[in-house]
Amino acid sequence: MAEDNNDFEDVQMTLGEPEFNAMLMQMNHEVNSSNASEYNFMGNKTQEVGENVWAVPAYLSEDYALFFLYTEIDTGDWVLAFSEAQMGEGQFNLGTPMTTGEGLNRLFEQDADRAKMVLSFVNDMEKAGEGVWRMVEE
Repeated sequence: MAEDNNDFEDVQMTLGEPEFNAMLMQMNHEVNSSNASEYNFMGNKTQEVGENVWAVPAYLSEDYALFFLYTEIDTGDWVLAFSEAQMGEGQFNLGTPMTTGEGLNRLFEQDADRAKMVLSFVNDMEKAGEGVWRMVEE
């Protein structure tokens, strides 16, 4: 049986591969003021940054900042995306949202160990029934 499990794992895309950019975590529910604290990460609080947009830092350094972005998309579904950020006047200015996979791959280029930790956090959400991985077309 262990061999079957290994075969299944070999089918999965790998963090750092260009194909992983097409992966998106689709949430099973919205993020709101009642449940936002469930998505806090490493002592940072998930905060509402716009209508139906919640953000929390995934990685902060002097040279690079990446935020989890929980948001509602045009279909009405909620997704976990990522956004790179630049430091503005005392606050971060979030950039264009990207798929979960693309954000993780960009973080992997900066800090592979941190990207693996963030991926584990996202995978734990799926295991807990919070969302499912989907492949999106570019």
